[in-house]
Amino acid sequence: MMRNATEALPSRFRFASGKGSGPSDDLAATLQGRLRVIAIVIVATMLSFFVLLSVKLLGAIGDARGVQIGRAIVGVPMLLCAFVAWWLRKGRPRAMRLLRRMEVVLIAGFSTWVALYIGGAFPSIAPLLDQAPLDLGLSQAAWMSLMIVAYGLLIPNRWQRTAWMIAFMLGEVALVDAWILSQYSIPVSVAATFLGAQWSLLLGFTAYAVFGAYRIEAATTVARDALRLGQYVLVEQLGSGGMGEVYRAEHRLLRRPCAIKLIRPEHAGNSDVLRRFEREVQTTATLTHPNTIAIYDYGITDDGTFYYVMEYLPGITLEQLVSRDGPMDAPRAIHVLRQIAGALHEAHRAGLTHRDIKPGNVMLGERGGIPDVAKLLDFGLVTAHNADGDVVGDGTGGITQAGIVLGTPAYMSPEQCAGDQTPGPASDIYSLGALGYFLVTGRSPFEGRAPLQMMLAHLSEAPPSVRAVRPELPAALDAVLQRCLAKRPSERYESARALDHALAHALASTSA
Repeated sequence: MMRNATEALPSRFRFASGKGSGPSDDLAATLQGRLRVIAIVIVATMLSFFVLLSVKLLGAIGDARGVQIGRAIVGVPMLLCAFVAWWLRKGRPRAMRLLRRMEVVLIAGFSTWVALYIGGAFPSIAPLLDQAPLDLGLSQAAWMSLMIVAYGLLIPNRWQRTAWMIAFMLGEVALVDAWILSQYSIPVSVAATFLGAQWSLLLGFTAYAVFGAYRIEAATTVARDALRLGQYVLVEQLGSGGMGEVYRAEHRLLRRPCAIKLIRPEHAGNSDVLRRFEREVQTTATLTHPNTIAIYDYGITDDGTFYYVMEYLPGITLEQLVSRDGPMDAPRAIHVLRQIAGALHEAHRAGLTHRDIKPGNVMLGERGGIPDVAKLLDFGLVTAHNADGDVVGDGTGGITQAGIVLGTPAYMSPEQCAGDQTPGPASDIYSLGALGYFLVTGRSPFEGRAPLQMMLAHLSEAPPSVRAVRPELPAALDAVLQRCLAKRPSERYESARALDHALAHALASTSA
């Protein structure tokens, strides 16, 4: 069903508090990182207090008991904050609800410690209060003011929530001030100057922090709304190709992760490309094989941007996997190739040819607890053919023009390299053989050559043997790949199902 992406948007985006609509993983990661920074800064601050307080007590009193008391006052909360920083480490993502609770504990706990420090330090400054009430008032407000600004500008929040938390901090200072006035006889003019300086700084930083939180939320709202397509919110770009860009996204109401592919801006006004893009989604949506990527939805915006929504596949492409870990062993490669052959069998039976089988178009990951699940992506170059394998059109309304070769040279079939604009299923089988060569050797069949030289090699050179690169590979697998890479389509496997059977026999011979 075609949907319009400019349907009514929800109310302004709010930083989630952990209730109702769940926040995105990115917001949780941001909050966790910011809280960890604050915890580390608190630890460093308390460590400096720990050292200075110990030196001061030793020099002024020389009393070991006083030193121990001072260390306990600073050391215990310092260790607790160090534990919080460890708990918030990057390698262990935490749930938003737990992070919000830790936010309250960390901020309220440290602000309480600061308020107690203000009260505890007052007896030492009381004799000097009538001499410098302005300076002492400012110094007494410094630490809480810094905490207020750090909370308002570092922690992602609604500005209302920020205001409530800051009000709690100010309330603690007000209680300390009330206690001071009840315990000490201070002249009214001195008290007014001291409190005026203290609260001018506190309220000034409060206004700065609350306004900053409001502006950050407003800016986030604008950015978030700009990345909405109907019911979907774009989170981050995953990659780009010849036709479009792919973003990780989530459904605004279901919070279901998904991936969205949309057309490149430079192609937005090209009606031919739009038809080809729409053909891609319509074609892929008809396929239901578990190793073919699933399509959820598609639509077009008022400005002509076309997009479709597909399942999000955590994992990596075969190209990334082999580049990272090196060539696969034979059983694992066969397992992956059989999955792709199964997906192609369904597509070919539906009258569709992929035309761009390559390592970058196959994702490998874990699905439902099952490892090494392959997913075939990107049917953007698909062609249609009849039951006899004869091409009846490229599904693009005449988009493909004579003289233009579509595909990836390292994995293209000879007929594609010769300029055949409408290759059949046998072309996919050739490309799958080239992909299998890459999986077990770490390189494409004619790697190290310029694209044109690769295409000429596909046309005229005998297919290389994988055993020439890795002699320990089984001969049965080599024979399967050699047949896939035959120059003439009639000499390859007659179908993807036949290729799957051949791979199964190769696996059995390997295990024997």
